[in-house]
Amino acid sequence: MPTTLYNRGLDELRNFTSDTFEALLINDAGYVPNPDHDYVADLTPGTNEIAGAGYSRQALGTKTRTIDDTNNRITYDCADLDFGSIVAGENVTGMVVYRLVTNDADSILIAHYPLGTVATTGLPFPVVISASGLLYVDQGA
Repeated sequence: MPTTLYNRGLDELRNFTSDTFEALLINDAGYVPNPDHDYVADLTPGTNEIAGAGYSRQALGTKTRTIDDTNNRITYDCADLDFGSIVAGENVTGMVVYRLVTNDADSILIAHYPLGTVATTGLPFPVVISASGLLYVDQGA
């Protein structure tokens, strides 16, 4: 499954380096990414978000926004994430990035990243951000 960009979230990237952006982990409860979803609450976090002991949502750090005129795109990047030592037995299937406003009802979805199915082990759960960046938006072909 490819990365899903949420329609409303694309407009939120204009302040990527100054606003607070966070990430959360999705479990195997069956969430299907929908580009028409707008807010974290649309994910039904009580059902679809990891809830095991040791887990916490993470703020994106060391954020950069780079305009690449050669490739006609803007690249958004951040430091790798560590979601804590999540108790064994959870199945992580994806990560969602969002812009934090005040709560789940008004925090705007940016992108869903499929991670396959990764079982937690009680050890730290890192998500390594690609060397090419968290995401990029280009002019298309």
